[in-house]
Amino acid sequence: MIKKTGIVLLILGALIGLGFLREFIFVNTNSILYSKLYNEDYPLHPFFGFFRTKTYTFIYISKWFLTAAFIAAYYILQLLAVKWLLKNSPAKNWLLFFYVFLVILSVITFGIGWLAGSINKGYTFSRVFLGILQSPLPLMFLMPVHYFAKKLNQQN
Repeated sequence: MIKKTGIVLLILGALIGLGFLREFIFVNTNSILYSKLYNEDYPLHPFFGFFRTKTYTFIYISKWFLTAAFIAAYYILQLLAVKWLLKNSPAKNWLLFFYVFLVILSVITFGIGWLAGSINKGYTFSRVFLGILQSPLPLMFLMPVHYFAKKLNQQN
């Protein structure tokens, strides 16, 4: 029981830390984009001085790569959580399905917005789906689903 609690706390700490890191990176990246778009000087963390010399397009495209990296990091952390906490469970397959489904949904909504000439609306919807994947929400959804599925199987 103590080992399982330690693992839960470690995963929880990693998810929280990853969330703060993501927020730090994206807030500063958005500040740089704002600064470049409106030609204003904006205070930045010294770590992001590198981006001051880059073009708006470079930074904008970098955000997509950062998004993919954070989605992968959240997926790996949540997969480890599922493997450690829900041993021999189909939840790891559910997690993969959840991620693949929301990435595809995000691409579709962005594509529809682009094709319809309303790229901002497509982008907004796609960011909502990608935002879910850059959070512990999939794990928070799978844990009770796993619990109820297990109870249902035990009753049958």
